[in-house]
Amino acid sequence: MNIDDNRKTQLIATLAFVTVFLGLGCNSISPKLQDEYVRSGLNQGMADVIDKVRQSIPEAMLEDEAPGMSIALIDRDGILWAAGFGYTDYRRKTPVTTDTLFAICSISKTITATAVMVAVQDGLLELDVPVVEYVPQFSVNSRFEEAPHKKITLRHLLNHTSGMALMPPVGNLRDPSYGSLEETALSVSDTWLRHRVGERHSYSNLGYELIAYIIQVRSGKPFAKYVEDKVFTPLHMSNCTVEPEVIRNHPNRAIGHIPGVVKRIPIAPDVPWVGSGGVYASVKGMAKYVQFFLNQGKVDGQSVLDGRLIASMATPSIRDKEYGLGVEIHHSKYYKLHHGGGGAGFQSRMIWIPEYGIGSVSLVNAEGAEYGYDKSPPLLSDLIDNHLVQKTKSLEIPSVEYRAYLPPEPDTFTRFNPAWEKYIGTYRYTLSGWKLSVIARIGLGLGVTTDFTHVKVFEEDGYLYVDTHSFDGDEDGGRLNEHLPGLFFTATGKCLDLRGPELTWRNWKIEKVDDDADRNFDLNL
Repeated sequence: MNIDDNRKTQLIATLAFVTVFLGLGCNSISPKLQDEYVRSGLNQGMADVIDKVRQSIPEAMLEDEAPGMSIALIDRDGILWAAGFGYTDYRRKTPVTTDTLFAICSISKTITATAVMVAVQDGLLELDVPVVEYVPQFSVNSRFEEAPHKKITLRHLLNHTSGMALMPPVGNLRDPSYGSLEETALSVSDTWLRHRVGERHSYSNLGYELIAYIIQVRSGKPFAKYVEDKVFTPLHMSNCTVEPEVIRNHPNRAIGHIPGVVKRIPIAPDVPWVGSGGVYASVKGMAKYVQFFLNQGKVDGQSVLDGRLIASMATPSIRDKEYGLGVEIHHSKYYKLHHGGGGAGFQSRMIWIPEYGIGSVSLVNAEGAEYGYDKSPPLLSDLIDNHLVQKTKSLEIPSVEYRAYLPPEPDTFTRFNPAWEKYIGTYRYTLSGWKLSVIARIGLGLGVTTDFTHVKVFEEDGYLYVDTHSFDGDEDGGRLNEHLPGLFFTATGKCLDLRGPELTWRNWKIEKVDDDADRNFDLNL
């Protein structure tokens, strides 16, 4: 394609993007209450707290530019209050109800961990057996130790201490090839561990895809079917699924949105993984899940999962992070068990406090929505502070030794080698296979999210550096240390592989471009 053709293509794309973007921008959020359930017989104090939250949500949704939200307050007997606000997308045709499906993103890990615990209870899996015994073809690379694959167990994968990278090479947010679960899980063999097995916590979606694959292999069922049979059905979790076809065709499914420049461009419902973030669920279904935890594994008075296994999920590892087996543990004024999720245009938070027998779930179809995540509704704290719920004897969760991890000192890294001059420059993520809508891809092509689509490698103060931002909100980069010619690692173990033929940063494929690449693009539609 010649320069004139490039300019013509860019002009057409710009006009198309601006036209559609402005057209979508004419839609306004209408965050009114659409659906509500309130348990009869609530005392006035609890009713007042609920009313306070009910009144605050519409304004918060406007601030977060969120088209829709659903929320629930739960105790051991079930839902105290649940409500749906706004619409499933900016077209405002389908109101959000308590049955609307939202992507719960990384809360899916808690559900995957529960499926593992059921398999352990059934004698199908063991937490401390090396996973290579379940998947003999499993392998992974390490700078630190021989045969690390023979040490990694399900426990390491569940509490994120295996050392695996965040994203898999096959099926990730930047370049989803939409391979099978097997292809995604076994692509680990092309990756490098960030640290020694069991040394520290490093959050890994890849690890949870391997877990899902192990469940699939051991059970002889597709992972989605196993979760349906062993978690969703026994817990009476209606409108909860991992099955892509069900999600795609569901008539009451929320559409994800990204606030900001492309805030009104819906994201496709597909995600390239299942075990780490593939669940779509209703707030009513997730309320059943919280109730299950509050009742220590019992449903309708019958044990579905042994209380000791529930306790093990909420027991932190003796590392540098308060994270159990698929459960985050937060020590503040109250002892809270929780997990959050974000991505693909959604934000979610699930919290439960065993001592007080209460919990909450909030689901929002706007990525980065603070009210639904970092500033969760003040339901639980208000109820406790006003003595509207009473502390009772509950499941005892043991405390463990807290040990901080200290990364290697960057001053010990290899100083700049003139042979590295060829690596200096700008790289961009390859987007072939990307499943975004045409409009979103045009936005990417126009450089709307330039900081998130490029990687820069440069020399400074006698060292080699990488500088970039990631879709997961993590400010990446830092000083690089060479392990093998062309293979570099940051102090936190993130890998830059410039050996070829495929170049990667954190397992995401990249290609080197001119420094003015921000002004050039390939729509690749």
